[in-house]
Amino acid sequence: MIEERKELFSQKVRAGLRTYFFDIKQSKEKTLYLVISESKSVGADYEHHRMMIFEEDFEAFLAGFDNTIDFIRKNQKPKSYGYKEIRQQYPKAYTRWSSDDDELLQSKYDQGVSVAELSQFFQRQPGAIRSRLVKLGKRI
Repeated sequence: MIEERKELFSQKVRAGLRTYFFDIKQSKEKTLYLVISESKSVGADYEHHRMMIFEEDFEAFLAGFDNTIDFIRKNQKPKSYGYKEIRQQYPKAYTRWSSDDDELLQSKYDQGVSVAELSQFFQRQPGAIRSRLVKLGKRI
């Protein structure tokens, strides 16, 4: 019989037809590891994929992931729409953050509210939420 490992943290991210799960678990030996799971709707069924990253590999994995995302961002084609079109979906896009907004953002983030939910709440793009959290020292 396979013993289930203790789950310490879980983050669910919905992205179109896919749902991602980021779960931090603890082994019997008390070491931490990350399980990244993807669930994708395929007709009436779902496909599931998983990968595990072990505690001793976290820093190397994060460095490689960051380099990959930086490459993608540098090589993306420019968006063909302007701020007026973006504000149709995100009414507060490109507006200044108030100190009250900063405090509320930090509080909600500390409570575990996802970036997608914060984006909806603050009526700003997810990238703006992530950038503000970095500026506020809440994310790396």
